[in-house]
Amino acid sequence: MNIPEILVANGTGAVLVSFLLLLRVRGESKNSVGSELFCQMLVVTLLAQATETISFLLDGVPGAASRFWLYLMNTVCTGAAVSVGFAWCLYVDFRVYRSIGRLRRRHLLLGAPLLALLVLLVANLFGTGWIFSISADNAYHRGPLNILLYLLLFGYYAESVWQVHKAKRDGVTVEFFSVYYFVITCAVGTVLQGAFYGMAFGWLSVAIAFVFVDSQLRSLRSYLDELSGLFGRKYMNYCLDRIHATQEKDVYGIMMDVNCFKEINDTYGHAEGDRAIQEIGHILSGALVANSVAIRMSGDEFMVLIRHGSEEILNKICAAIEQRVQHYNATAPAGSFQLSFSTGVAKYEGGSVEKFLVELDQRMYAEKRAFHAARDGHAAPEQGNAPSI
Repeated sequence: MNIPEILVANGTGAVLVSFLLLLRVRGESKNSVGSELFCQMLVVTLLAQATETISFLLDGVPGAASRFWLYLMNTVCTGAAVSVGFAWCLYVDFRVYRSIGRLRRRHLLLGAPLLALLVLLVANLFGTGWIFSISADNAYHRGPLNILLYLLLFGYYAESVWQVHKAKRDGVTVEFFSVYYFVITCAVGTVLQGAFYGMAFGWLSVAIAFVFVDSQLRSLRSYLDELSGLFGRKYMNYCLDRIHATQEKDVYGIMMDVNCFKEINDTYGHAEGDRAIQEIGHILSGALVANSVAIRMSGDEFMVLIRHGSEEILNKICAAIEQRVQHYNATAPAGSFQLSFSTGVAKYEGGSVEKFLVELDQRMYAEKRAFHAARDGHAAPEQGNAPSI
């Protein structure tokens, strides 16, 4: 066992991961589900690098204390490896579909195999030797079910690749999403570590893979709106250009304008106005289904673009948005702002996307005029100014 190589490899990996964590602590929004998942993977990776290093240092060291820590450190490190694979699948799914609701459903399905493995690892602590064993001279040995770790980990990698492949086929995701950089780099490190026990290729490759992902995400960030956590207008233009180029069918749009947003800023201050945009980002993200994306067009105007959709899917998303708005308004602190939208919906019928946007815009502003007419007509007899939100 080459201890200096292990210390250098895991030490280098820990420096890379710590640097990425520091970048997020200092400069990235904490409101993004994707950012939280990425940070969790980094923290687990850092923990695994520490526990793996300790386990290598204790391997073959006599004594009951060494045996105890060898079992514990190897259990944590093994569980961390598959947990990162599981979290990577969730991260990819959210980056592709931007749907919190879908993420909640997927984590139960994807988490079942991980839970079963964790149960086996707990049982392994009691000396079953199913996953690994520690011999009388405190040396680590792989168990008969150790292969399950590799099968599950590579299964998670394959699932993430499939999700991106399917999304690209359906025209859902940005082309340069970095799933392949991560999967290939991690797979190579995992295979090398499995083939040459005593060499620390695995977690160093994971750290390098995260650096690749971070680099690609900085390119992707130009498509994102930082305040809402949604895609920005640049991404909307990207999607509409593709729709126009392919004359794609079954495309629906929901254009929304926040009612009385100026009054939120004027009454509660611009900080609360920013918080309103963040809350709207959460509302729209949670209402999405597969093949739909929420976009902040500008200011207080938003759009949900649905590809490969139907009237049923359109109505489902509209109902989900309304339900989430009502839930927010019902649970908002007393004296806080309330939210509502004026909405226009339309189906892309081919030809110019400008016509599609104009139709959405006209229907949205027709509803907005009706909203203000109803509001002003109700409020005018009682008070001489506009009511608060």
